[in-house]
Amino acid sequence: MATEAAERFGAELDLLLAMYPDSLGFSPKARELKYSHRHDESSAKPPAVLILRLPDTYPLSGLPEVISATGHYREDLRSATKAAFCSIGAPAGEEVLDALLLAFRDLVSSQESLHRNTALQEASRPKSSETNVPANRTVIIWLHHLLNTNKRKLALNPSMVGSDISGITKPGHPGVLIFSGESSAVESHVVELRNQRWQAFQIRYDTDNAGAPSEIWQFKHGAGICEVGAMSDVAQSIVDPALKEVFLGSIGVK
Repeated sequence: MATEAAERFGAELDLLLAMYPDSLGFSPKARELKYSHRHDESSAKPPAVLILRLPDTYPLSGLPEVISATGHYREDLRSATKAAFCSIGAPAGEEVLDALLLAFRDLVSSQESLHRNTALQEASRPKSSETNVPANRTVIIWLHHLLNTNKRKLALNPSMVGSDISGITKPGHPGVLIFSGESSAVESHVVELRNQRWQAFQIRYDTDNAGAPSEIWQFKHGAGICEVGAMSDVAQSIVDPALKEVFLGSIGVK
């Protein structure tokens, strides 16, 4: 029986070595068969490697044991390989090594496809710098009057460090403020101004409440906050004609 097992395995091994001359090796002492599979000869990825230990009586009785199985990304595939071998229903008493090697190759290919699809999904997913873009906000504030010098200076100079706000202020009766920029900076500036003593302080327009696009308004003076002398100057300072109409409507001028 031992002689028959050795002869049959020898014939099977010779055939496999002819089929996979650069990918297969056998250690007679350890009774271990090592198979290396490259997805692409030009690929820099390491080969997937399968190591099987064969019983002395194989192929007459007993089946190869999975000692090690790793994929192209060095992931441990032992459990998946054992499950794949069980699924093909390899019969005892027959030569099954070629079928096992093919099952391992199919498993590795499926893992490669899964990894590729995951990589494509990650590549198509917006980067954190895109998904975490700070929200913008624009507010238009109507004041009964804006005469106090300190209040005028405060309106022009947000105290929040790093504030990136653009806008227009108009002192006098009534006073008008427009602030547009990063939402938290606008909120901080509005709260700071509201905490001053005012006869009337009304937010006439707020993109947070209007459901309007959170684009930053553009002004003819460019970035920063500028003081003008008349209501008409405020309107003329707004670059976008549509937003100019928004401003006029918010203060009751059609």
